[in-house]
Amino acid sequence: MKITGGKFKKTIISSVSDTRTRYTPAIVREALYDIIDVEGKSVLELFGGSGVVSAEAISRSAGQITIVEISRSSCATIRKNLSKLHHPAKIINLDFRIALRRLSKKCNEYDFIFADPPFETGLLLEAFNEIDRHFELIKSEGIVVIESFEKELPPESGKNIVLHSRRKYGDVVLSFYSSSHDEYQSGNYKDKYRPPYNEGYDAKYDR
Repeated sequence: MKITGGKFKKTIISSVSDTRTRYTPAIVREALYDIIDVEGKSVLELFGGSGVVSAEAISRSAGQITIVEISRSSCATIRKNLSKLHHPAKIINLDFRIALRRLSKKCNEYDFIFADPPFETGLLLEAFNEIDRHFELIKSEGIVVIESFEKELPPESGKNIVLHSRRKYGDVVLSFYSSSHDEYQSGNYKDKYRPPYNEGYDAKYDR
């Protein structure tokens, strides 16, 4: 795999040894960061795998990076990959449910939360529910993106987060959420926060 854009574009990212790990396709990563502006922003990645999604964020000048991954060997791969980028990312080797609870207790907040739970394992709904439960981790005007299989979509809303759009790339879908408690629920989402598009966002990625 290679980073698709930013200052570390074309840097090779190693995969993990676990054959069950599924990677976010390059076209999806590129499209995600054409939509989301992470420059200077804090990022939380759940189900980190190889850390490639966070590596893409680092390449695009993201600020604080936190990666949650339950597999010890995957965490070792993430450290190896991010060492090439010279970024002091925080890697948490825990189950995502425990990690979210601990991060919440420490009053952490993030501009961008990305979750890519393994497809067809039942973890998609659990991930959605846990993020919804710990919505205080989302900064004001923050965004949550959940990656899923086209035949297994996360809910449109929970008690605290609400869906604003979905974008499809082949059989992969990105679902964009924000807190249902913020000002963007007034109906101005498309004008003010759709989500925070980079200038020059290219609609060719929408499917």
